Amino acid sequence: MIKKLLLVTFILTAPIISKEIIINSQNKMVKTAHPKSTKRVYLGSFLAKGHLSANEIYRIDAPVEGVIEYLNVHIYEPVEKGRKLVIIKSPKLLELESKYIDTLIEKEYCANEVNRLKPLYEAAVVAKKRFLEAKNRLAKYTTQSFFYYHLLIEWGLSKEQVEKIKESKKPIPEISIFAPISGKVSDMNVYPKMYVERGEHLMTILNPKGAHFEVALPLKIAKRLKPGFELYVGDKPVKVESISGAVDSRTQTVAIHLLPETDMAIMPDEKRNIKLYWPQNAFALPSSAVIDYDDREAVFIKTQKGFKLVPVTVLGRSSNTVYVVSQDLKTSLEVAVSGVIALKGALEGQADD
Repeated sequence: MIKKLLLVTFILTAPIISKEIIINSQNKMVKTAHPKSTKRVYLGSFLAKGHLSANEIYRIDAPVEGVIEYLNVHIYEPVEKGRKLVIIKSPKLLELESKYIDTLIEKEYCANEVNRLKPLYEAAVVAKKRFLEAKNRLAKYTTQSFFYYHLLIEWGLSKEQVEKIKESKKPIPEISIFAPISGKVSDMNVYPKMYVERGEHLMTILNPKGAHFEVALPLKIAKRLKPGFELYVGDKPVKVESISGAVDSRTQTVAIHLLPETDMAIMPDEKRNIKLYWPQNAFALPSSAVIDYDDREAVFIKTQKGFKLVPVTVLGRSSNTVYVVSQDLKTSLEVAVSGVIALKGALEGQADD
């Protein structure tokens, strides 16, 4: 079965690989040129858009309901990570902290009671029921204190703050909000002495320096790329960060994210025309040299008898140059760059014969 498949494959590919046209080398209609070796393939000029990844945008919402007691930032202002932005005084937070402190006090009392009753129970001075009741109360308040400990963290207090409440048995009636990343404040919905509900949007911080390129590439080019490949925008290197798994049905393009290795100074949602290059060994030829034949791309190589059709893979094109790779191409060979349509017609005529 495998031998038959190989035979069929050979028969199908033989015409494009071995067809040779006998043509007068003095024919001025056909002109040739030597392929030029290059290590930089021009993929094309594309419209790119500045895109921010999720870790470069941070939405800040109110973790608790309360009053904005302190506001230390303005819209569009640059901020550093860790800077204190807002302080909220919250009656609800104070209520939760009071319940937590109550459970801690009850827990300590029950723990002392268990420690006091245990030797008396073991000496049969007190009844077992009384000792077990004290143990059950201790377990109850231990569970409640654990619950309030994590609830306060969920409401926005840090572990250090909750530990401070646990140690001092004193509430912290306010909560501070710090900048989670360095960047700029892109929007604000808060002002001093404003009352906010829990979950209400306060502001958004984004890092414009973290913007990278989002570009739609033709399907044929996108299929040759993989995440991690290095490309160039002009003379500056970029890496293929991710490739969409879907094809735009209208344009037959695939969205690709390119991560700059140096600052490209593109802003989020900014649109910019970029020239994209691929560091790849290839041959540069005039665009007129490549033809489509039997659903493949090929060039005509000059031989002693005439011209031979050789399949190539096109990596990129410019207005007058095409970049190809092929095992059969060398810089010493001559490739037809003019009169190629006539050669194709002659080849098709031989096929009909």
